[in-house]
Amino acid sequence: MKKLATLFVSVVFVWQAQAQQLFTAKVSGQGKPLILIHGLYCSGDVWKETVEHLKDRYECHVLTLAGFGGNAPKLSDHFLQSVKDDVIAYSKKLNKPVLIGHSMGAFISLWAGATSPNTFDKIIAVDGVPFLPELFMPGSTPETSKPMANAAKARMVNQTPAQIEEGQKQYLPMMISNADRINQVVKIAITADANTQAEVMYEMYTTDLRKAVAQTDCPVLFMGTWIAYKQYGVTHESIAKTYEAQFAGVKNHKIEISDTAKHFIFYDDPAWFNEKLDNFLK
Repeated sequence: MKKLATLFVSVVFVWQAQAQQLFTAKVSGQGKPLILIHGLYCSGDVWKETVEHLKDRYECHVLTLAGFGGNAPKLSDHFLQSVKDDVIAYSKKLNKPVLIGHSMGAFISLWAGATSPNTFDKIIAVDGVPFLPELFMPGSTPETSKPMANAAKARMVNQTPAQIEEGQKQYLPMMISNADRINQVVKIAITADANTQAEVMYEMYTTDLRKAVAQTDCPVLFMGTWIAYKQYGVTHESIAKTYEAQFAGVKNHKIEISDTAKHFIFYDDPAWFNEKLDNFLK
């Protein structure tokens, strides 16, 4: 009987591993299930402090996607859509989890919520929107964004870890204020698969979820930023209108904008981030 039980557990484990081809999941804490999804070039490690804050009340499922954080790549021409489908399948084995995504992870979370009704309790999008190009090129469509998407993909594809490191060191100061945090993310970034990152960027430039998110049937919190772009004329008021237009289709949404944090809000202003997080989860 004991051997039979062991065999059953092994079969279940193998089935689960096969069913989740596009990410690995690290589970900790106890309580209501909550799924956290990282952003481009990152891994689930970016959520360490957030999980510490939540794990006494929530069962945290921290995902790291294929091609990220040292995980083997599993590329396709519709990678993000496939990840979204895997997240939905994983979520349906839980009891209406909360989805929290940062940047790319927010995009995946919004897509999952729009695609699978009655699956999620709440969605929290951390500085990730339904259609990225609209933020810096008003009036964009997936078609008009293709030249930019192709250029970004060509620039990113086949990069060596050294090239990724150099690029991230130049780019991340716009995303994170603290030098130690920048170095931390750079170390994660060099373990990423360059071609996966290139494909993800292309897909995010050419996929518009603004109409799709109207199908979302759970509350959505968006946490956004603007201070890093002040030198380009962006203000709190102007970015608030831009964000509201992105989420206008979501029936039950709330927008919170940090006046001090850059893109990695949970690193730059953890107190503000945790307060907004806790209030929404309650």
